[in-house]
Amino acid sequence: MIPNIISTKGLSKRYGSQFVLNDVSLKVKKEDIYGFLGQNGAGKTTTIKLLSGLLIPIKGNIIIDGMDMNNESRKIKKIIGLVPQDSSFYDNRDALSHMIYYGRLKGLTKKDALEHSNALLDRVGLKQAKDKTVGHFSHGMKKRLGIAQALLNNPKVLILDEPTNGLDPVGIRQIRELLRELNNNKITIFISSHNLLEIQEICNRVGIIDRGEMILEDSIAKIRHFESNGVITVGVYDLTPEIINLVESLEFVVKTEFKSENILDIFVNYEEDAKPEINKLIVENGGRVFKLIENSLSLEDAFINATKIQG
Repeated sequence: MIPNIISTKGLSKRYGSQFVLNDVSLKVKKEDIYGFLGQNGAGKTTTIKLLSGLLIPIKGNIIIDGMDMNNESRKIKKIIGLVPQDSSFYDNRDALSHMIYYGRLKGLTKKDALEHSNALLDRVGLKQAKDKTVGHFSHGMKKRLGIAQALLNNPKVLILDEPTNGLDPVGIRQIRELLRELNNNKITIFISSHNLLEIQEICNRVGIIDRGEMILEDSIAKIRHFESNGVITVGVYDLTPEIINLVESLEFVVKTEFKSENILDIFVNYEEDAKPEINKLIVENGGRVFKLIENSLSLEDAFINATKIQG
């Protein structure tokens, strides 16, 4: 079983008399790319500030890589890289001197800060711009510089708040490819975003927060399946009553509906991908499959359905 690297239990935060987080519990497995979703004001940024030790909850606890934030926050901060929604930079500094400056603040020697800074700027695609002042950087370049800065301490966990906000399609693709590369290098990634299509493209698990409360957390595949009708449409040449009976005998099949001469809708109640087993059964019994589609919702549709249920 893959261990959790981030877990919270009963996390609550209040500003004045108003709860912005109420009993939030979430689990991020080691080497996940975890998407954290919610509408404006749902509590995403507050949660990120709590996970990174910038805020203290009024109750609940945070465990990161086996350490308790209540009494080991300094150790936790050493293994976290944080990319806030709006990173602040010194516009009159060039990218390399900026990185060296923050490297030194993180405790690196001048030599190590220089080596790490050059390597990271190359890694995020800013090698050719390292001597350019940050004030002349595009929005996308600043996003990549923020990620490079967050990687200075070789973090186990990278936390990003709206990393693609305001980027054009090319910039979004560059950030996506960079995050995949980092994840392939064993870094766990926690992303807060409004871009649901991007989350669906890059993440393997998501949590949905609504008005300060966690309402859903699971793999993207399961969320899309459970929020849909669980219908698989199969097109089969030589579809016979015998084949339909065999399909209906499968344990996870609720019912079937014959749509036309060659089209069958199969209603399933199954946590895993049922398509391979259905395809194998049909082919082994003489059917020729030309279409096999699961009518699951997009993550965007599933998100809207989930938040509507709460409303």
